[in-house]
Amino acid sequence: MSTVQLARSVYDGIVAHAREGKPEEICGILRGRAGRATEHYRARNLAKDRIDNYDVDPQTLLKQFEFEEAGDEMVAIYHSHPVSVAYPSATDAWNAHYPETYYLICSLEFDDAPALRAFRMEPQWPDADFDAARAAVPFDEVRPGLFGFFQAAGAPLPEALVDLAAGASPPFYLVYATAESGAIEDLRVVSVREYPVHVLEGA
Repeated sequence: MSTVQLARSVYDGIVAHAREGKPEEICGILRGRAGRATEHYRARNLAKDRIDNYDVDPQTLLKQFEFEEAGDEMVAIYHSHPVSVAYPSATDAWNAHYPETYYLICSLEFDDAPALRAFRMEPQWPDADFDAARAAVPFDEVRPGLFGFFQAAGAPLPEALVDLAAGASPPFYLVYATAESGAIEDLRVVSVREYPVHVLEGA
């Protein structure tokens, strides 16, 4: 399994950013190559509800093209969970638009013991009948018009999800948005894969 390597200055910068932003979520991007991050860039969180959501400003995301011109890449997008664990939420899965990029979550659930974990989230758009699934499993409305269901690794897969989840192995989120009429506008299965984080001392 690939390891996400962070220069000590990058790790410290993310934690400091998260602490400064608490109780709101903060966000930013990491520059580097081959899974090794050497610089971090703070971004503006444009989400309407920054207490439990994030939206990286476009100007910061555009820096990835500058990185690529120099032979680097946007290794990761990071954000914080000020009071919850360092694991993607249904909203995080919905916001995951870069499947080849790592997503780092810094949890400050315990102020004196920050936790930083790395994930990749890959969305798929299933071509299957969703009505039975929506009736069979307990979706939570995670924010107005956005619904999510989490299928944990090792948990029995509901029969109604077998066709929808074809090609995806747990853990994954099933998330969908609705229009004002209640009709489903977008349905995704988002696989969640965790990767080890290694901090490079002295880097």
